[in-house]
Amino acid sequence: TEKVGDLKDNMSDVMNEEKVDSGLNQGVDSACDEMEDTEAANEDSEKAANEMDSEGAANEGPEKATNENSEDPEEGNEENGKDPYSYTKREEFTSEIFKIEICNLPRFGFKELKKRLAKLELKPVKIKSVPRATFAFATFRSEEERESAISKINGHVWRDKKLTAKKASATADPLLKKRRADGQGDDEPSVKKPCVGEKGEENLSPDERLKKAVSPLWNMPYDKQLESKSEEIGQIMKNFANQIFKNNASLRDWLTEQRKKYDGHCCELQPIKPSPVQTGYRNKCEFTIGQDIDKNDNTVGFRFGQYKDGTSSVGEPHCLSNIPDTMKTVVKSFQDFIRLGPYGAYNPETHAGHWRMLTVRTTRSDVMAIGDFHPQQLSSEEIEKEKNRLHEYFSSGEGRSSGVTCLYFRVYSDRMTGNTTEPYKHVLGKTNIQETLLNMNFEISPDAFFQVNTAGAEVLYEQIAEWCGATTTTTVLDICCGTGTIGLTLAKRVSSVIGIELCPEAIENAKRNAHINGITNVTYHCCKAEDVITQTMKSITSHDVVAIVDPPRAGLHPQVVRALRNSPFLKKIVFVSCNPKGAMNNFIDLVRQTSKKMRGQPYRPVKAVPVDMFPQTKHCELVILFERDSCT
Repeated sequence: TEKVGDLKDNMSDVMNEEKVDSGLNQGVDSACDEMEDTEAANEDSEKAANEMDSEGAANEGPEKATNENSEDPEEGNEENGKDPYSYTKREEFTSEIFKIEICNLPRFGFKELKKRLAKLELKPVKIKSVPRATFAFATFRSEEERESAISKINGHVWRDKKLTAKKASATADPLLKKRRADGQGDDEPSVKKPCVGEKGEENLSPDERLKKAVSPLWNMPYDKQLESKSEEIGQIMKNFANQIFKNNASLRDWLTEQRKKYDGHCCELQPIKPSPVQTGYRNKCEFTIGQDIDKNDNTVGFRFGQYKDGTSSVGEPHCLSNIPDTMKTVVKSFQDFIRLGPYGAYNPETHAGHWRMLTVRTTRSDVMAIGDFHPQQLSSEEIEKEKNRLHEYFSSGEGRSSGVTCLYFRVYSDRMTGNTTEPYKHVLGKTNIQETLLNMNFEISPDAFFQVNTAGAEVLYEQIAEWCGATTTTTVLDICCGTGTIGLTLAKRVSSVIGIELCPEAIENAKRNAHINGITNVTYHCCKAEDVITQTMKSITSHDVVAIVDPPRAGLHPQVVRALRNSPFLKKIVFVSCNPKGAMNNFIDLVRQTSKKMRGQPYRPVKAVPVDMFPQTKHCELVILFERDSCT
C-alpha cells in the first residue's frame, strides 16, 4: 500500500520505536518497492514506519541510538551549525526536548508498554524501547505533559515493579555528531571506511559514489545479480525452515522430508524470474533538493549516503542507468528553474530554505512532476507567486520542452505542530497520468501507489495469478490492496474480488480504475484488515477463497495474520513480500502450532519464487504460496 502499515508489536534484535500520533509523521511513503537503495539514498522519502520518529528524525535530524543515556548535552559556545544539539534550540517543534526515561520496567512487549501508558492517561508523541532492556523512552508535546508523565509514572507499580521516570536529554544530530567524531569541517563530505578488498570511497569519483549509494550492483553483470539475489533468498528460506522446526513440532516430520527434497529448503524454491528490462525501468523517483559536494545550491538528485551516517550532499542522477532519460530531462529542467529563482534548497541540518523534493512519475505516454516547497515564513501571496512562476516556466518557458504533461506544487513543512502538509495544488496539464499494465488501463494520481517497474509488475502479477489457481468460482481477498492493481488484473478470471485497504485515497483510485476497465465484480473496504477479514469471510458463501497479501515493508500486523489463521474456508494464501526478512514473523505465525491466539490450523509453504523488480539493487520480491488442508 501507499500508506505506512502498522508496526509489528515485537521486533527482535532492533530498537522498537513508534510514533503514537500519526498526524505528526508527515511525508512518509510506505510502498514496499519504494524501499530500495534509490530511496534509501534519498532520505527525504523515508518509508519504513519502524525507522521513523515523529519528526522524521532519520531524515531531518537526530537519529535515536539504541543505547541512549540521560546525560546532559555537551556545553560550550559552539559555532552555529556545529553543535549537535542546536536543533533543539530552534523555534520549530521537536518532541526531543520533552523526553523522559522510564526505568525499572518489568519484562514487557512494546504493545504492552504502549497500553500501560495509555492506561495512565498519557499521550506520548513517540515511544521507544530496547529489546530485553528495563528502560524505555517517551516524548511529549510540551513541558506540562512531560511533567505530568513523570508524576504519574513515578511510584506506579507494574508487575511488582515500582517504576521511576526522569527527564532525558535529546539525541545529537547524527550529521553533526559524526562530523565531530571524524574531525570533519562543515565542508568535508563524510566518507565510509571501505571493506577489505573494496575501493575506498575517497578514491571514487562523485558519479561512482552516487551509483554505489543508489544502485550498488550497477557494475555487476545481470546474470550475476540474479545469482546473488537467488542465494540471498535461498538463505532466507532455509532460515524459515529452521523457524518452522522451532515453532511447530507437528510439522517436523513433514519438514524433514521437504528439506531432503528441496536442498534444505522448506518448500520448492523456483528459479528467480528476471526483470524484462534492466535499465531505465523506474517509473517513480523522489529526488532530494540540496547542495552538491561543491556546495552548489538547488541541486536535484540523490544523496550520496544517509543523513544518519553524516551525509547530506546531493548528486545529479545523470549517471544512473536505472532511471529513464525522460526522468533525467525533467530533473535537469526543474533544477534550472529553481536555480533561476529566489528560493534555495531546504537544509535538513539548519531547517532553513524552501525547495525540498521533486517527485517524478513516468508512464508510456505521460510525465508527472511534483515539487515540494517549505513555506518557512513566506506569505500566501509570495508562495502563490512562486507557484505561478513554476506554471509559466513549464507552460511557455524553457521547461516546456521537458515533456511534463502533469505538474503539481505542494507546500510541505514538517517538524512543526499541527497539520503540516497541504493538498497537492495542480499547476499544469492533466490531473492524473495513465499507464497500461496487462492490457488494462490504470489512472495514477499524485499519491497513488503503482509498482515502480511496470514490465516487472506484469511478471509478478502473472505469477500471482498462476498460483491463485483462480477460476470463475473463486473469490479473491486482496489484502493491503492499495490502488487495486493486483485484484483488478484478476477480476475478469474470478467470481469476485474483495479489496481491503486502510488509505482512503488508494481506495478511491481503485474504484476509479475498476470503472475505467469496466469491472463490476469488485468491492472495497476502507479499514484495518484485522477489523474486517473475519466478518468478510463469514459473508462469503463460496468455499473457493484465496487471499493475496502484499503488505508494506514491515509486514502485516500480527492481528491480520491471526485473522487469516482463524478464517473458515480460507485454505490458500499468496504472500508477496518486498522485504522477506522483515516479514519473517508473519511467515512464522502462519505456520505456528495451533494455540489460543492461532486457533486455525497452520499453513504450510508449498512453493516460493523470487521476482526481480529492482535490477542494479540488492532487492527483489519474494512470492510464497501457503496452503492448508483444514481450517477448523
